Amino acid sequence: MKAWLCGLNDEEKSSVSSILTYIGVEHSAFLHAFPLPDFVVLGKEVTTFELDEAVAVISLNDSLDVVGNYNTWLAPLPWRSQHLSVILKEIKQRQTFPQIAGVNLNLHVRHLEALLIRQALVSTQGVVSKAAQNLQIQRTTLIEKMRRYNISKSEF
Repeated sequence: MKAWLCGLNDEEKSSVSSILTYIGVEHSAFLHAFPLPDFVVLGKEVTTFELDEAVAVISLNDSLDVVGNYNTWLAPLPWRSQHLSVILKEIKQRQTFPQIAGVNLNLHVRHLEALLIRQALVSTQGVVSKAAQNLQIQRTTLIEKMRRYNISKSEF
C-alpha cells in the first residue's frame, strides 16, 4: 500500500512514518511521489480536505470537514499498529467494491498507462527507445509520459 502524508508537523510525521514503515506501507509527503496512493494521512492542523480523485482519508484531526466522495477515518495520535491495521484492511476491502458514484475514467486510464509504461521498461531493462517501440509511441512521447508519472528509467 502507498500513502501521502499531508499537513503533518514534524512530530506527527515522525510518529506516523514509524508506524507506516513498521507495517510496510510506502509513504511520502510529496504528492507526486506516487500516481495515486491507497490513502492520505492528514495532519491535526488540516481542517478541510479536497482532492480531485476519490481516495481514502485517515485524519489525525477528529473534526475534519471533508469535501468530496471519500472514505474517512478519524484516528488521532498515538496510533497502535493493531488499530491502524484494521483501518487499512477496511481501505483495501473498499477498493475492491464498485464505486457508488461511478468510475473516474481519467484516473483509471492514467493508472493503466503508468502501469504499461513500467512493464515496457521492465521488459526492455530500462531502454527507453525499445520500450517506446513496444508501446508503439514516439520516444519523446514516452519520455514526456515518464515525467508526468514520475517514472525514472534508473528504476529498471
